[in-house]
Amino acid sequence: MRGFLAAFQFLTVLPMPGRGVFSDQDMGRSMAYYPLVGLCIGLVLVFARHVIGAVLPHAVVAILLVIVLAVITGGLHLDGFSDTIDGLRSGTGRDEVLKIMRDSRVGAFGAIGLACLLILKFTLLFETPDGILDRSLVLMGVVSRWTMVQTSYRSAYARPEGGLAKPFLESIGLTEVLIATVLTLIAAGGLFGLRGWLIVGCNGLLAHGIRYGFHRRLGGITGDILGATNETSEVFSMMLVLVMVG
Repeated sequence: MRGFLAAFQFLTVLPMPGRGVFSDQDMGRSMAYYPLVGLCIGLVLVFARHVIGAVLPHAVVAILLVIVLAVITGGLHLDGFSDTIDGLRSGTGRDEVLKIMRDSRVGAFGAIGLACLLILKFTLLFETPDGILDRSLVLMGVVSRWTMVQTSYRSAYARPEGGLAKPFLESIGLTEVLIATVLTLIAAGGLFGLRGWLIVGCNGLLAHGIRYGFHRRLGGITGDILGATNETSEVFSMMLVLVMVG
């Protein structure tokens, strides 16, 4: 329960009893429950979809779902995505890339990347058939959070001075990865059967590709990169649902 509370507190801004201060080990172990938090996020989106959809047209619902997702996650991963795009596009050497990523200001490339991401999310939500949209929202939440777990495991932290994600990377172990994977496979299988498991596998390849690429470029990963991983996995998962199921 402590691990789940730590994960819920870090990944959402939703109110929950027991919010408090957690140790570095708690934060690393909490990654075992990231898929469960993703499940909760997906269910909130499903609830919002039906409430909003009762009075507003489909296009407006899709836009508002993008906004709801950003609000309940505090924009944490969107910020990481824009910072990562800024660093990769504007920086040349490793130190410059990391410096740009740490800058709280959003550059032109980060803003363009963020706009493209949000447009893509809206389009995918709008084009997903009503019959599978609820399941797609839940799967997206579960799998994208699991992808962060996969990217984190056995990863080095890119900044020697430390940062927000360092406790996670140092404390996550094989046990957390296995728990997160089992939870994800159960959810994906229940939602889409074998195709759900295939979507999980494709996201696993995505996670390891991101991990490998950033270790080669920067010598490790950062919290911004984990946020970018989550955002990339969300749209990738929705695309796969459209291709395989829709």
